[in-house]
Amino acid sequence: MRVSRSLTIKQMAMVSAVAMLFIFIFIVVQLFHFVQQSRYDTASQMEKIAHSVRLPLSAAILKADIPQAEYILNQIQPSGIISRADVVLPNQFQALRQSFAPERPIPMWIARLFELPVQISLPLYSLERPANPQPLAYLVLQADSWRMYKFIISTISTLLTTYLLLALVLSVAISWSINRLIVHPIRKIARELDNLSPQNAAGHQLKLPALHHDDEIGMLVRSYNRNQQMMMPRHLTQEHDLLNAFEDQQFAIWLQPQVNMRTQEVVSAEVFLRMQQPDGSWVLPDGLIERIENCGLMYMIGNWVLEESCRVLADWQSRGITMPLSVNVSAQQLLHKKMGSSLLEMLARYRIQSGTLILEVTESHRIDDPTEAVNILRPLRKAGVRIALDDFGMGYASLRHLHHLKALPVDILKLDKSFIDGLPEDSAMAGVIIGMAKTLGLKLVAEGIENQAQCDWLLNEGVTLAQGYLFSRAMTLKEFDAQYLSTPQQ
Repeated sequence: MRVSRSLTIKQMAMVSAVAMLFIFIFIVVQLFHFVQQSRYDTASQMEKIAHSVRLPLSAAILKADIPQAEYILNQIQPSGIISRADVVLPNQFQALRQSFAPERPIPMWIARLFELPVQISLPLYSLERPANPQPLAYLVLQADSWRMYKFIISTISTLLTTYLLLALVLSVAISWSINRLIVHPIRKIARELDNLSPQNAAGHQLKLPALHHDDEIGMLVRSYNRNQQMMMPRHLTQEHDLLNAFEDQQFAIWLQPQVNMRTQEVVSAEVFLRMQQPDGSWVLPDGLIERIENCGLMYMIGNWVLEESCRVLADWQSRGITMPLSVNVSAQQLLHKKMGSSLLEMLARYRIQSGTLILEVTESHRIDDPTEAVNILRPLRKAGVRIALDDFGMGYASLRHLHHLKALPVDILKLDKSFIDGLPEDSAMAGVIIGMAKTLGLKLVAEGIENQAQCDWLLNEGVTLAQGYLFSRAMTLKEFDAQYLSTPQQ
């Protein structure tokens, strides 16, 4: 079992993303709060300084004593806060200015965003105030913007460091908790189900994980076990029906001819499984193969099909007929531990001539371990069994495991009907597969031919072997014998 992206990584990414979003909001809110508090503190300090010189400065302004006013401004103690002090007349005329620190530029967006520099304005009155006093002038103090800028940068750095560390701690803590409570139990369940053999799948029960008796994982396990119990009677019924049908000889093999489209000669045949219905007809019911596999009867029934096919070949050979016979083998049957030895024993017992039995491995049925399939097929091929890859182009092996194709002991590729149906208009995929077969030196058989236009296109591409309704449907052994083997073929 493989996963392309672990749930642990996804949850870590999700927790981190959510944490970063809220951290950004918190940083912005707290930054503006701290800056606003710093602005208020700065303004308060500047007001205290302004009040300390207000009376003497007012007297100097009233007397128009400019040197005294300048002297008083020079006595202001900036304490690293004030960068400039101005005396502005009511008409906005700047009468005096005293700079305490050189102006250093700060980013314009910082100045606009945080309304820098911080300023206060204090009115200056005459010492004897009338009923409605009018200010003589205004004392304007301006804070050092560079000092405030450094405070903002320092605050941002501190908040980022603190909250990012907090986000890391929270992400790890939350992810670890989710991992222990959710990911580990789900992974354990998935591994148990993935390692479950088809024979043991029916009636299988999952163990309820600890600490999950009353949550959604416990509900999932109980639902699975309940469904398994419900399926068990159905499975037993299906198995009983299939075994009864097998014992009552309600299964049979039929043959469909494979022809040389140039000469119209029948050169081989494919075996099809048929089951007798209550009305006496013989068909392959929908889902029959899947039901056989689910009941664990695929090897038994598949082995019977191989046995019957060997009997047919032995009978033909006794009559001097050397026509090959193709038999479909599912992945479940192919990978059975007794498959290789059982078939080799049949070949020896029926003395099957080399090259007359063809195993069609159905590619669209998933084979998890191609190496194991190769190890089973190679001894069979050495024993004279030819190997065909059925439904080529339909299974994931065509793309995902294409590099295994050269290692597979394959003699024949069968072009799937889905690629034939679009011919001759839609021929791109069929052309690719035909070219691949030629490159690999493999024989190609087209299946599902239904009209002459398909036949003509394939012949033009060099494909001569085919089967389909254009030539004949599957038929009983007796009908096949009467129609195609009435005269022994050498």
